[in-house]
Amino acid sequence: MKRGIGVWGLVLIAAVLLSAGAWAQGVKTIRVGLQAGGTFSWVIYAIERFGIDKQLGIEVREVTYPSKPATQLALRAGEVQVTVDDFIEAVRMQQQGIPARAVYPYSLVTGGVVVKADGPISTVADLKGKTIGAQSLGDKSLLILRALAVSKYGFDPQKDSRVIAAAPPLMSELLRKGEIDAGLPFWHFVARQVATGESREIISAKQMLREMGAPVDLPLLLIIARNDLDKDALQRLLRAVQLANARMKTTDAFWTEILERRLYALPDPSLMPAVRRRWEAGLPTRWDAGVVVGLNNLVQRMVQVAGAEVVGVQRFDPRAYTTEFVPAD
Repeated sequence: MKRGIGVWGLVLIAAVLLSAGAWAQGVKTIRVGLQAGGTFSWVIYAIERFGIDKQLGIEVREVTYPSKPATQLALRAGEVQVTVDDFIEAVRMQQQGIPARAVYPYSLVTGGVVVKADGPISTVADLKGKTIGAQSLGDKSLLILRALAVSKYGFDPQKDSRVIAAAPPLMSELLRKGEIDAGLPFWHFVARQVATGESREIISAKQMLREMGAPVDLPLLLIIARNDLDKDALQRLLRAVQLANARMKTTDAFWTEILERRLYALPDPSLMPAVRRRWEAGLPTRWDAGVVVGLNNLVQRMVQVAGAEVVGVQRFDPRAYTTEFVPAD
């Protein structure tokens, strides 16, 4: 004989539905802007892959843009609420009245100076009078190199050497052919070129900071969020980033999945361990008032050396960075 669900069955179903509804109401939705080929997509994938989004009650709606300027425009226009960008962009937005600021460190690493493995260049001093490839005249690695060279080595690479603009793949080819003497590619291209044995890194951005007397743990890439993003949602996202980084450090399969899902492309998959080590070495360790002071000093030195027009800001703006959203462990 068939039996109905019964009163207690209906009560149980109602309880489950109410619980699910309450959970859904507590979920915070965050619109995140990703740059195609950028490493922030790795972290967002990790948040979803390891179930961290469900654990913390967030829904990340990612939108991928073809370039850095397009991603920046999306944040400025409010299409997305969170992106990753460099420490100068946060200051630039404040000076332009954009309601957004840096809320958490993303990475310590940027590019370094690479030369041909069998070439004669071994120090920053050797770059005087040479041809240097950079991603642009406003590239942050180039600006840091200029600040170091002016303060310690007595020359400005922009004035006393020849700087040409080139994307990292082209930069690598020009270096291989001997058409440039040194290059300043993205950090993951540095890792790849050194791992193949075709290049040597004569100095990293971290080493440049050390030589200038600046803290070596300054994050040069930051998570930037719009001011109108819900505070609780933002703190949940930042905690999710923390947890994702921890899982990425210990999960070997994750790094294979990045390639399989085309979140990153390599000419040779065997280079991934080198990229992974470089990524891990760049994980930030702190975000406090001392870091903000260090970034302030770095911005000021870059403006003094390169000028406001090249750097893109007149001066440091203390509103550009905030430590108020650091999530509790």
